[in-house]
Amino acid sequence: MKNLKDYIFESNKFNVYLMCGLPGSGKSTWVKETHPEAEIVSRDIIRAELGFTKDVDEKAVLTKEQEEQVTQKEHELIKRYSNKKKSFAVDDLNTGRYRKDLIRTLKRYGGHVIGVNVKTPIETCIERRKGQIPADVIRKIADNMQFITKDEVDEVVNVEK
Repeated sequence: MKNLKDYIFESNKFNVYLMCGLPGSGKSTWVKETHPEAEIVSRDIIRAELGFTKDVDEKAVLTKEQEEQVTQKEHELIKRYSNKKKSFAVDDLNTGRYRKDLIRTLKRYGGHVIGVNVKTPIETCIERRKGQIPADVIRKIADNMQFITKDEVDEVVNVEK
């Protein structure tokens, strides 16, 4: 049986949708369609807001310093939404070495971390990102793709697109 303290803690929980999938897999679309109330933390959006790209769909190779600015803004947004206990999505590939640290940070803030694996055929992703990201880059990402597992997060959702 839970005591009152447990219920109060749960009421302060917020959901963090940690998106994982290839470029063009439909990560942003899934968030917008299923959780329109959730804020979206996206490196593509941040790059555009900082003026490094013309819009969220433009892909560009930035300098190390520019990417550090993007990372700083990303961390600020994650901290802001977490402090407000506001549900949000981290819309990135989330396949890299920083995933473990990100999940640990989100849990420290009290977030209920939901890993969302968006599984879309490679050729579909290549077609969607044609002219933006070379096919060989998407194939390389796919070769190294490690989807989020239940032992990393509180919950896993697998989406077939």
